[in-house]
Amino acid sequence: MNKKWLTWPVFVTLSEIYIAPLNIMWFILGSAIAQYQYGMVNWINVVLCLVDVFILDLAVNVSDNYYDYVHAADCEGYATHTNPIGRLHLPKRGVWWLAFALYVVSAIPGVILVMRTGWPVLLFGIIGYLIGIFYTAGPYPLNAMPICETVVALSITYLIELVCVYISIYGQRPFTWGVAGTTFALCLPITLLFFTVQLGNNTADLDEDIKNNRHTLAYFIGRKRAVKVMQVLLIAGSLWPIVNLVFGLAPWITVLSVVLLPIMWRGIKPFYAVQDKQKTYMKVIKNTSLFYIGYTALFAIGAWL
Repeated sequence: MNKKWLTWPVFVTLSEIYIAPLNIMWFILGSAIAQYQYGMVNWINVVLCLVDVFILDLAVNVSDNYYDYVHAADCEGYATHTNPIGRLHLPKRGVWWLAFALYVVSAIPGVILVMRTGWPVLLFGIIGYLIGIFYTAGPYPLNAMPICETVVALSITYLIELVCVYISIYGQRPFTWGVAGTTFALCLPITLLFFTVQLGNNTADLDEDIKNNRHTLAYFIGRKRAVKVMQVLLIAGSLWPIVNLVFGLAPWITVLSVVLLPIMWRGIKPFYAVQDKQKTYMKVIKNTSLFYIGYTALFAIGAWL
């Protein structure tokens, strides 16, 4: 393999490492849930899991770029000018080996974590790795199916937090369906908004996806209905903290995140009118990120202070 092609700018582009720190947010929320609900956090286990997920995220992004390039039907457009492998004239085999190496490295802290906590973490890990690998790999990749938004939202904004709770209470409290259900309810605001972001991404990419035989939810319901679904889920996710407060699941301070709804609605409004990846989609990401940060910070404050 020619190593000269793998410069830092190329690695940044392929791995999208600039968005990887967002993973810290999920672990802050998961740890805060463990602290508030069960009064304990195992920070060694949490850090091991964070390192695993951080590197896995890089591996998945490199793998996505590789398999999207391999599966591309629009060779003159997407493969040549949009995908970084074609755009930067990168060696396919080299990119594949980079993804493989990152997967192997990410597994090291995961193995240590399994040895510390037991087989359930191994099961969670296998599920996470399979989702990451087959999001774009295989004859029927998840990113070409109408379930991709749901799978991505649940795996990132629920599965990670659930694992974080489990490894924090391991050996001290039993892991029950009640733990899983409570964690789901507390993560639901973030999950619904993350689904909204994924649906917005696929709505903006709809023409490109059709050319490359990717049939996501946006393909089946169309742009107008996709925007309506986004609006409904934005409202539902933003107001759900009230439900958690009513049932006594979350600190009272988390209800303050509800005030972010009108701010987000106004900020995302240009996307509702024009679904464009370059012009309006970043507004969806920036405004929903306000809620991720706000809700998580408020929950952490309520859990620890």
